[in-house]
Amino acid sequence: MNIQDLRSSIAQKYSEHCEKIHHQPNKALIRELVNPSHNAPPNDEQGGNTSLDIIFRGNDKLNFSSRLRDKDLIILCETLQESGEIIRHIDLSYNLITDTGAESLAQLIGNCPYLESLNLQGNDIETAGSQELANHLKENFSLRYLNLESNKIRTNGAMNIIEILFTNKNLIELNLGDNDITHDGMIGITSVLNYQNNTLAVLNVDRPTYTSIGQETAIHFAKMLQSNRSVEKLSLQKHAFNCEAIYTITEHLLENNKLRVLDLTANKISFKGCEALAKYLCSEYCALESLILASNRTGHYGAKVIAQALSKTRSLVHLDMTRNDIDDNGLKMIAESLETNDSLISLKLYWNHFGQMALQEFHKLRTRPRKENWYWDFHTYIVDSHIEMAYIETRVPYDVTVSLKYYVE
Repeated sequence: MNIQDLRSSIAQKYSEHCEKIHHQPNKALIRELVNPSHNAPPNDEQGGNTSLDIIFRGNDKLNFSSRLRDKDLIILCETLQESGEIIRHIDLSYNLITDTGAESLAQLIGNCPYLESLNLQGNDIETAGSQELANHLKENFSLRYLNLESNKIRTNGAMNIIEILFTNKNLIELNLGDNDITHDGMIGITSVLNYQNNTLAVLNVDRPTYTSIGQETAIHFAKMLQSNRSVEKLSLQKHAFNCEAIYTITEHLLENNKLRVLDLTANKISFKGCEALAKYLCSEYCALESLILASNRTGHYGAKVIAQALSKTRSLVHLDMTRNDIDDNGLKMIAESLETNDSLISLKLYWNHFGQMALQEFHKLRTRPRKENWYWDFHTYIVDSHIEMAYIETRVPYDVTVSLKYYVE
């Protein structure tokens, strides 16, 4: 049976099962099973696809009013049990799945020995559900991508999940952001990556729930980055890190030549923190290509030291300093530093305090011939001998964000 026939058969069995127990079938799910709107890349020699991918994203405009609930998922998992060996990707993000549904999904995962990606972002899974998932994922050695962002697994749930790294040496991306993980959970995560795992490349632990001073975890992230040689992308949004914490982290990064993307959005970084970052950017082993400092407190003097670093660093491709209260003169210094920088092509500075001095410098840069195109989040133009600006969305043709390109488009 080919994959399309199998999909139709699964949809039929799902409908029959719903009818048998007098449950209203999810018509949007049936549509996605029969005619999937998202497909994995071809995986056979003939350019076809021999895998069965279960993709039902609740934030899709066609699915938003029909998001999966536990009952639908339980029935679907029972229907899929015999097809587990050919399931490669499961994406049930932004649905209404709780621990009950997660338990059924975990049992299905136990029959999916070749599962490569699991995305459950934006559901309502708590600690018990994450425990069930972790128990079955520990026996899976093919998983490469795991996303549990924006659930409620908390610290105990995170510790259950992180144990997967003891046995799985193929997992390259782990997203546990926005899960009410506390200080102890962050220490546990960094400890595993410090001593037990050198394969994970991407880690997202955004928006923790600290009941103590956030700076206490900085030393643990710092030591992890000093010894770990696999993490290339790290997202630490909303950790309440101040300048002292950033200094601690960057001092331990001075001999790290692996980190390529660092996201420090919405922390408490001001001038001294920028000094520490500038020192790191100019260090011998720095390989950082993307630095994201959006929504911090860098201001004029922070912009000044970053500008000085930009005139020397040759690794940075992307810099985001939106919403940093940078004045016109600080923005002007950033523009001037780009005159001698050939590596940085992507720049986000909108929602700062642009005046004519900065706009004139950026307009000169934009109109000057250059090998690489600029990818800024603003456009400059002349109106009555004044330089004006407008916000624009730009798609940077480089890998500058924390998440890797997802396996299923």
